[in-house]
Amino acid sequence: QFEEETNLKSYMLLDSSASMGYTSHALSKLEYSSYLVAALSYLMLKQRDSVGLVTFDEKIRTFMPPRSVKSYLTLILKELHKTTSHERTNVAATLHQMAERIHRRGLIILFSDLLDDPQKVMSGLKHFRHKKHEVIVFHILDPMERFFDFKQDGVFEDMETGDRLATQPWHIRGEYRKSVARFVNYYKRECLANRIDYLLVDTTKDFDRVLLHYLIKRKRIGG
Repeated sequence: QFEEETNLKSYMLLDSSASMGYTSHALSKLEYSSYLVAALSYLMLKQRDSVGLVTFDEKIRTFMPPRSVKSYLTLILKELHKTTSHERTNVAATLHQMAERIHRRGLIILFSDLLDDPQKVMSGLKHFRHKKHEVIVFHILDPMERFFDFKQDGVFEDMETGDRLATQPWHIRGEYRKSVARFVNYYKRECLANRIDYLLVDTTKDFDRVLLHYLIKRKRIGG
């Protein structure tokens, strides 16, 4: 009981909406994020911190309250294994709900492509900061979403709305990349202004950068 009261409580918020199922290579954004959650959960439990898991799309699907016992990792892995991408996303609603639900100061870690209204998402993240929580945002994007390096004409379909657009990628690539850069820079700027740790994560890259980012943050928080 003493350990539960003194060690850091971390909450992993995993976006499992339909857009997280996208991939242009071996791993979808959801699969990549799930592996990250598993690795971080292992690290947290190894250092006797408490870790909990929340999966969500347009609403919260799973809530596993933080625990610090090592056997909890098995339950987290089972939940991650059965989590699939579906439904539309509503990141902001989940953030506000969890901010009201978590009373003791802790560490909030969000894994999401953030493909939602950026101002509403930031409102939810600032809600956590208002409640004195520490926050890390891992912005998970597939490289094709960032650079639009498709070589042939095609029909592109929104995975959440089903809307379709037939286009020539080379024709819109320049403007597309500018839009993505504005989208990413907005989150970088707003997170910095609100003392929220932000890291853009490419799903083709190794996990080490993400794990190091967490370890630096954990050391800074202390405990």
